[in-house]
Amino acid sequence: AAFGVWWFVLRDDASAQSGTAGTSLSGKSSETSDSNDAGDTADSGDADARGHASAGDKSRTAVCTVPDASLSDVRLSGTSLIASVDFESESCDSAYSAAGVQVTIQDDGNVVAAAIYDFGDAPLEFDDGTAQADLAFTTVQYWRPYDQIDASNASVELIEDATASGASAVAVGGALGGANVADTDIERYAQLAMSWQLDHDKTAANAFYSTFTTQLSSKQYGMQVEGKTWKYRDIYEQFLQRRAKHPNALFIWSGDYPTYQENGTTDYYVILSGEGFGSAADATAWCPANGYSTDDCIAVNLQ
Repeated sequence: AAFGVWWFVLRDDASAQSGTAGTSLSGKSSETSDSNDAGDTADSGDADARGHASAGDKSRTAVCTVPDASLSDVRLSGTSLIASVDFESESCDSAYSAAGVQVTIQDDGNVVAAAIYDFGDAPLEFDDGTAQADLAFTTVQYWRPYDQIDASNASVELIEDATASGASAVAVGGALGGANVADTDIERYAQLAMSWQLDHDKTAANAFYSTFTTQLSSKQYGMQVEGKTWKYRDIYEQFLQRRAKHPNALFIWSGDYPTYQENGTTDYYVILSGEGFGSAADATAWCPANGYSTDDCIAVNLQ
């Protein structure tokens, strides 16, 4: 009878308890496993996060932002303007090698030079957050005589990803050459430079009311001569070229002076050599002595 009771009653209860215990143990085991997996995943995530953070720190250290720039000196080499520029950057501890960087120099609110440089060709080497470079500007990339630019007053702006017009000019005496900015900008900067130059040179031109100088060029906008149609950029470029050769050269508007008013040529941009002579004969003799024909160079006073 006892065996029967055990077989039909107690054995089933024991099995049920054993099953319950097994389920419980199985659930605990699974739960523990899930917990461990989650922990492993979290650890892995933390490791990835630490890895990314570390990579980010390195990236921030290695990548140079656009540096600040200032003008320390300007000079002339042939007809090219050479600008010595100082650079500062808290993020650069090695080199800045960006391509397509427009460097624009302004003086008293006017753009006096602008070109686009590839610093991949000549990286800026930073030491303790500072670097220095000489940049060359051709006569269609600057719009004021070098000795009339106030380096202490000028500002320098750098813009990345600028679109160049044509190829970079060759280096000049170790100074990095740049490519042109847009033609429309060159024309606009030249026109503004001409207005500035006319005002600037008036005082010096007044000296030639009572003495002679030589006229080296007279041009009108849109004039078709010498194989091209003259625009503002061409007229001002010729002035810069003449002034590189003759440091006293002046830029005037013919309509402002009696000698041109009398002969009806009052709408010309005129380049004067700025050299003074006691007579028209002396002025005339100066022209062939300096390589000019009578078509390009004549004696003139402004009275």
